[in-house]
Amino acid sequence: MSSEPRILILPTHPGVQYHFCRVGLPIHFLGNWDQFQYWRPQPDNVVNVLPAFEDAQLEWGPEDYGRLLDDPAVGWPDRYELAWLMFNWQVKLFWERPGQKLYRVAKVAELERDQWAALLERDDFRVVSFYPNTVEWLRETFGVEVPYVPLGLDPGAYGPATGEDGNILSIIHSYRERGWHYGAWLEATQGLPVLHVDHLDPEKPVFRYDDLQRVLKRARLYLHDGEQEYTITLIEAMMTGLPLVSFRIPGIERYVEHGVNGFVGESAREIREHCRLLLEDAELARRMGAASRAKAEREFAEDRWIRQWREILGAYRRG
Repeated sequence: MSSEPRILILPTHPGVQYHFCRVGLPIHFLGNWDQFQYWRPQPDNVVNVLPAFEDAQLEWGPEDYGRLLDDPAVGWPDRYELAWLMFNWQVKLFWERPGQKLYRVAKVAELERDQWAALLERDDFRVVSFYPNTVEWLRETFGVEVPYVPLGLDPGAYGPATGEDGNILSIIHSYRERGWHYGAWLEATQGLPVLHVDHLDPEKPVFRYDDLQRVLKRARLYLHDGEQEYTITLIEAMMTGLPLVSFRIPGIERYVEHGVNGFVGESAREIREHCRLLLEDAELARRMGAASRAKAEREFAEDRWIRQWREILGAYRRG
């Protein structure tokens, strides 16, 4: 076995995928990174299984990836120490296949309870989560402790925030379809300077990674919504040094400390008031943004992320 594990990654959330690959281990991507051309740049340690990207690959489902996975040229599992999975369909794809698998779970609802029970009994799957709520649910439901690995970002790659555009920024893809607080978001931001970045909306302009960093730096504040705790862009906004406004969602107070680095609101009216306050008070926005940056450096720095993942992977390989 090589000194560093060779890992096979299936296409997953592009931001999570990018930051995991920055752990620096030899990664083989079951596809071609160019399908995520505007999300994040391809790290040097990543090798594409497919030599080129074709639009048809965007329509691939589990059966297509299964055929690719079983291609002798891919060489699973003999050429790899483990497969890194995130979505439930990927777990199911590997359920009957041999080899070691690491499941970086986000939302517990992505698997049924009986599937969780069976999964946690298996020796060929290792479960890790980046959401404290998920870790707590697995502990309370099954009495199983899984590692918690919060996201890690390179502090040098973000900021400093200038606020020069004086606007509200939200980065949420498929917001209309996913619902959440979309109607309240529209009401709260009506008539205010706002930029909503949606990678998957064909009616909106394409934002590449450097574009995202630019709009993060120039925004006055970041307005967050989601279905669970945090998103990568929320942590990126914190690391940039932006004050935060968020709808109340489970666990959000771990990231948005009301009155310290931003505000949490229940209604469209409250969210609007918080946004207007930060738009009108540049000094308050600066202080809260500095608190966001300090918190991100303490809790979400990349060196800790890399160290944790290497320790977990090393322990897993040693059995």
